[in-house]
Amino acid sequence: MNPQFASLVLGLGQQATTALEGQRPDGLPEGQTPADLAKAVIDTLGMLEEKTRGNLTPEESKLITQVLTTLRFAFVQQEKA
Repeated sequence: MNPQFASLVLGLGQQATTALEGQRPDGLPEGQTPADLAKAVIDTLGMLEEKTRGNLTPEESKLITQVLTTLRFAFVQQEKA
């Protein structure tokens, strides 16, 4: 597995997780909520998954799928709350 790819996916995943926990990161534009940031990061990961499909190792593919599944589930749970 390419360590830079894994680091990118996990770093973005951590950003989304932090936002889903309600923490307002420094530099978040006025009027944008942590949930907005989480959605944007999840959408970015989804686009990355789509654009790299067929070019990833099985481990990389599994990683991005797992991270996205976890984040999407957490996002839906938060929206229901």
